[in-house]
Amino acid sequence: MKYFAEVSGQRFECQVEAENGETFVRINGTRYRVDLEHVAATGAYSLLVDGRSFEFALHDHGEDYELAGAAGSFRVRVEDERTRAARDVAATAGGAKGPHKIKSAMPGIVRELRVGVGDPVAKGQTLLILEAMKMQ
Repeated sequence: MKYFAEVSGQRFECQVEAENGETFVRINGTRYRVDLEHVAATGAYSLLVDGRSFEFALHDHGEDYELAGAAGSFRVRVEDERTRAARDVAATAGGAKGPHKIKSAMPGIVRELRVGVGDPVAKGQTLLILEAMKMQ
C-alpha cells in the first residue's frame, strides 16, 4: 500500500515492501532496507535504515505525529492511499449540480440504497451503505 507523508512542508510518497523476510520502504522512488522495533523499556523506537541506527520517541497528536530524537523534533502527517482517495472525493462534494458520478475508495458491495432516482440530496446525507473488507 502507498502512504503519503508531509514533513516540514515537504511531501513524500512511500511504499512498504516485504522481500525474503526483510522490509523495504521506497520513498519518492529510492528504496531503503528498514527494521523498526519498539523498545518497551523506554517507550522509544529503534529504526535501522540501510544499517544506520536512529532512535526516537513518537507522540500521536490525532491528525499528525511528532517524532523526537537526536536530530530534533518533527511533525509528520501520514495518510494511506485509501484515506487520500476518500478525502479527495469528499473535497469535491457539494460543488457539482445535477448528475454526478461517485466512486468508492475501494471495491465493495452496495448493501442498502437510502435515496431513489430523482430524490433531492443534501450535503452530508447518507446515500448508500457500502460494505468493503467486512466494514460498512
